[in-house]
Amino acid sequence: MGKLIQAACAGASLIGVIGAAGCSAEAQSGSPTASPSVTTLSPIPTATLSVLPRQNIRVVVDPTSIVGGSTKNVRVTAFCPPAQPGTTYKASARSDAFTGIVSLMPPLAATPAATPAAEPSLTGVALLSANAKAGGYRVEVRCEATNDLGSARFRVTAAPPTGNFPTKAPGAGGGGTAAGGPEEESGVPVTPITIGLLAAFFIGIGVARRRNRG
Repeated sequence: MGKLIQAACAGASLIGVIGAAGCSAEAQSGSPTASPSVTTLSPIPTATLSVLPRQNIRVVVDPTSIVGGSTKNVRVTAFCPPAQPGTTYKASARSDAFTGIVSLMPPLAATPAATPAAEPSLTGVALLSANAKAGGYRVEVRCEATNDLGSARFRVTAAPPTGNFPTKAPGAGGGGTAAGGPEEESGVPVTPITIGLLAAFFIGIGVARRRNRG
């Protein structure tokens, strides 16, 4: 009888241990599992470069027609937009008729300042090549600060012929001389002394003949 009671107590104890283990396992399985955290990164701002379109600037050439054959001055004026702070306000001009590339610079400021203010412009003097042939030529201008472009045209005309023209009129026919021309010289120069000698010679001959007759 005592052995049965001990076996029952041992079984109850075993059942209690298994039940506690099951409750603990159920509690652990019922607890929510931690989900991995996701970190989002903010996008890095990218620099955007704004490229302004090039303008077709106005260019003036003075004179628009010039006689070639010698080196002469040609004034070029370009109306470039104002330069941004920190940049140089100038331009360059070229043409097949020029001796080289020309730098265009701002004109000297007027004192007192003009009212209203003059339109921003750059100017320079180019040299026409003496070898430039007659015809039309293009002048191309580029603004240094903004890379704006512009062009104008001018014409080179042929120089007048420079032949040798006679300064004296030709001699007239019939033995005379042309009006205003130099007189023709004879083989023997005629001077007053020569005339006197000839007169004395003929007088002497006359005197000698009279003596012979007497």
